[in-house]
Amino acid sequence: SVRWEMRRLRASGSAIALRSLVGPRSESLRRPRLTAPVPLAPLAATFATYRTPSSPSDVKWVVEHQVKVAHWVAQTSAAFDALRQDRERALSKEEFMELCPNLSPDIADGLFEAFDIFPQDGKITYNEISAYLLLAGGRGTPQEMIEMLFPFCDVDSDNRISRAELLKGIQMVYQARVKAGGDIEVKASAIVKEAAAHSEEDVVTMRQYMEWARGDQPMVAELRRILEEGMPTAVEDGDSHVETWTIQAHTAYEKIKVENPIVELDGDEMARIMWNMIKEKLIFPFVDMEIDYYDLSITFRDETEDDVTTEAAKAVRENGIGVKCATITPDEARMLEFNLQDMWRSPNGTIREFLDGTVFRSPIILDSVPRGVPGWERPIVVAQHAHCEEYKAGQLTVDGPGTFKLVFEPDGGQKKQEVKVCRFGDAGGVMVGMYSKRPSIENFARCCFEQALSQGLPLYLSTKSDLLKSYDGLFVDVFSEMYKGSYQNLFEERGLSYEHRVMADMAAEVMNSKGGFVWACKNYDADVNSDLVAQGNCSIGLMVSTLVSPDGNAMLTEAAHGTVTDHYRLHQRGERTSTNPVATIFAWSKALAQRARLDGNEPLSDFSSALEEACFNCVAKGNVTRDMALRLHGSEAKPDTWLETEEFVNAIADELRLVLSKPLTVSHSVEEVPVEVPVAAEETEGATPVNPDEK
Repeated sequence: SVRWEMRRLRASGSAIALRSLVGPRSESLRRPRLTAPVPLAPLAATFATYRTPSSPSDVKWVVEHQVKVAHWVAQTSAAFDALRQDRERALSKEEFMELCPNLSPDIADGLFEAFDIFPQDGKITYNEISAYLLLAGGRGTPQEMIEMLFPFCDVDSDNRISRAELLKGIQMVYQARVKAGGDIEVKASAIVKEAAAHSEEDVVTMRQYMEWARGDQPMVAELRRILEEGMPTAVEDGDSHVETWTIQAHTAYEKIKVENPIVELDGDEMARIMWNMIKEKLIFPFVDMEIDYYDLSITFRDETEDDVTTEAAKAVRENGIGVKCATITPDEARMLEFNLQDMWRSPNGTIREFLDGTVFRSPIILDSVPRGVPGWERPIVVAQHAHCEEYKAGQLTVDGPGTFKLVFEPDGGQKKQEVKVCRFGDAGGVMVGMYSKRPSIENFARCCFEQALSQGLPLYLSTKSDLLKSYDGLFVDVFSEMYKGSYQNLFEERGLSYEHRVMADMAAEVMNSKGGFVWACKNYDADVNSDLVAQGNCSIGLMVSTLVSPDGNAMLTEAAHGTVTDHYRLHQRGERTSTNPVATIFAWSKALAQRARLDGNEPLSDFSSALEEACFNCVAKGNVTRDMALRLHGSEAKPDTWLETEEFVNAIADELRLVLSKPLTVSHSVEEVPVEVPVAAEETEGATPVNPDEK
């Protein structure tokens, strides 16, 4: 009950009440590790065995498929209905013909040859017919159909199939899509040989199969061609004898168990609203993990005198991975708005300084959304020296005459160094002093070289060394020395390069390039340039930020945008908002992927990929937020061309269930609901209509 009360209080933003519940401030800084709350029933979706084998549970989701079949398959409807009524039943060919007396014996022979696959025992089950129709009934793209073959063959859900099982599945596709011929077994055997070429045993793992299925080798290309061309079970033009069979795919699973926690850093305003939607609809319904929670809202930071930020940074370093929501960095107006004790520093600055990390901001490229700079075909990753400089600069305003100097007093009594900067007149002025430490610059350089190698991208460093010969010159020297001493051979072996450019030249290079490089910048330069790259791709809502410690043992992910205050004001007034949550979703997916790498958790890694795939698929179907709609439709974009914030998150949740539900496993994952059989091409009145946009 205490945990649920804490969740309620956090949701309501009542930091004071929460502190009174948990005790003194020292206890309130580090929130208890909470297991993710159980979601509402409609959100408690299940996980497909294609992603990870697991024991069945009572939590399920249903994905409906409408499959239109030609008349020669529709003649089996009586047998199909009988099997639907009794799922344990299996029909022999004689029993099948009794139920379908008008069925030609030749067609019955062909159907049994196609349907009777797993097990091949001379009988047909409901699951065998349903899975066959989903594979052969013209659903999805050829690539999707090829990927669905694996779980069709993997009846024991162990993510491994034998060559013999794969051969049966390939033969089924040939029989379903191509008229029978004597060379079916020969062609199917050639495909299996290519698919299992890198397998040392008589089995093919899911990863081996998917790498082959998504490649461009000759036999997989041939299989795609077959799936594109031959579709005798699908409806042909002018065919008036068709049926629409509605099949429901049921999947059951136990949530992915994550042994170690992720540190969650909650935030402010509209970003916090989206944050909670994402957790409730896209993360916790699928993942069973503990959260080390820290509330970095401006009110709680003020109450704890910003100690909570330091504690959160320590937790990220301790656990190795954190995910952060956008937060408010207060100015004078915010101090008045929230009645703050002090103008607290940026939480990002505090955390970056604590981890001495480098920030990498990467755009999320959606092929279905036009880019602001059409020539950028590949991502431009902006690397930020996220330490000191403008973020820890000393500033001073003077209103009279005087001299501004830079003075360095060495320890040990050595002679001090002094540089006269400016002589102010009677009107005074402003001055600033900033710095960077050599170890921090070296860590920055090392992170940039490692990142470029890991992504297979060339690296550019841009500075103003033509003006700041000492300050920026040190960056140039450190990068050059490290490249020649440690990385030049590694880069040349990979066909990569490193180059320094002055900022003006680099800006021109960026705009004229096709992208595909890491761009290392000093602290403030990176803030400006990353916003430029984000807008050049589409929107700041499509850029994710990753903070990496020098040793690579700590990572913090977050969306690159702020708290979206203007949308939050609309939300407070109960008005319509259309805020892009994709970058925040990717912050979660990247954090989950890192947790998976650290723990060796393959199912969690697969889920992270599925979450990103769901975002891509959702946008490709035309479900977009306002910023993307403006790119797609320009001045013609109207409110009916985009979704509200929660509508968009719901659309991604629906797509995620589709992604996780395919491919289907024959043994226990398909179930059909009865529909009336039409006698013409039109669908039966009252039946569930086919959605042409649904995969």
